[in-house]
Amino acid sequence: MTDTTHKKALITGASAGLGLEISRALAQEGYDVALTSRDAGKLESVLSHDDFANVKTVAIELELASEDSVNRAIKTATDELGGIDVLVNNGATPLIKPAIEVTWQEWDRVVDATLKGTYFLTCRFAEHCINTERAGSVINIASTHGIVGWPLRTVYGTAKGGMIQMSRMLAIEWADKNIRVNTVSPATVMTESRMESLSDPKNRASMLGRIPTGRFVEASEIAAATLYFADPDNASVTGQMLVIDGGLTAV
Repeated sequence: MTDTTHKKALITGASAGLGLEISRALAQEGYDVALTSRDAGKLESVLSHDDFANVKTVAIELELASEDSVNRAIKTATDELGGIDVLVNNGATPLIKPAIEVTWQEWDRVVDATLKGTYFLTCRFAEHCINTERAGSVINIASTHGIVGWPLRTVYGTAKGGMIQMSRMLAIEWADKNIRVNTVSPATVMTESRMESLSDPKNRASMLGRIPTGRFVEASEIAAATLYFADPDNASVTGQMLVIDGGLTAV
């Protein structure tokens, strides 16, 4: 990989799970990192990890459903790190509920954070790149729920599907600005929270039965894909989606 010393990355939803794994992978590659969470206090113990020892780190409180919070996050990250080269949009709000029971407020809560806030954060990042004449890379962490149908996830899946199309549209709009936009769409990833929800043997067997490879995706695989899209050596890769699902969507 190209030497990334002095490269800067902003990662949303970084206090645990995929966001944390991606943040650690970027730090290991020499990126200075700004990590966000709704509760910045959760990031204190995270940033004490050895993986962040040799890079500059910033902990930022971010509520993606708030325009003011989005604008503050970009300003804080650029001020503290001296700019941003890579934006990883991992933050999202899930909802598991029958479609006919979803309220207007629940729809707004999920879509505002998962899609709307991500859209405007990405636009503010692009604005920063254009104003400072720097190349930029956006990696959106979507989901197979945005590609195939599945019950009880209509709002979340709709938001993730919107994120996938948003990536294509922005990739074309900013192609001449040297800003790349790509998507990683994982199936079920074996994070700590997933381990808890899949502790029931029957539920676990049912989920595994849908995956041709017979195993769940590892967080390290998503981090590796993110690094690929972030790598400036891949300057012609934009508007693309990498689905990491053990063959689930190929069936």
